[in-house]
Amino acid sequence: MKIIKIGRSSNNDVVIDDRNVTRYHCQIIEDDYGHYRLIDLKSTNGTYINGNRRHGEVNINKTDIVRIGNSTIPWQSYFTKTGGDGTIVNPDPSGGYTPPSPLKGGGFGIASLVLGILGIHILAIVFGVIGFQRDRKNRGLAIAGFVLGCVWFLIVIIYYSVIISAFANF
Repeated sequence: MKIIKIGRSSNNDVVIDDRNVTRYHCQIIEDDYGHYRLIDLKSTNGTYINGNRRHGEVNINKTDIVRIGNSTIPWQSYFTKTGGDGTIVNPDPSGGYTPPSPLKGGGFGIASLVLGILGIHILAIVFGVIGFQRDRKNRGLAIAGFVLGCVWFLIVIIYYSVIISAFANF
């Protein structure tokens, strides 16, 4: 279990220098199962989750936006875990920090497009499907690679069918 205390006092884990933040404003708790709870510690100006004022204890998700005073809290980053070798690990696949992927930022879409152009059609189709699922920002590239891979695959099948039928006539 991990507890992060947030407030204006220097005794907190996260100190926010804002007159609208109480000295001991709230705390966020991560239990042993990766679930999160926010507890408002009877703050003067309240704690807001997704724009709604909350009192007492409330469950929160990785996608929830927490605001206290005039500050939006990047609370998910307070629960980033590091392994024994210092590498960052993320036991919760639903959000938070994930290590950068070598094929992130359109990598699957770009890979499927390049493989489709090069004629490595099976890999282009696979990368196109993966890219469509993972790279939401670059779905166009993934779709283009998938289509190019399929078209190239059909061309290769037609080409070899013609060659085989031509040799069959000899």
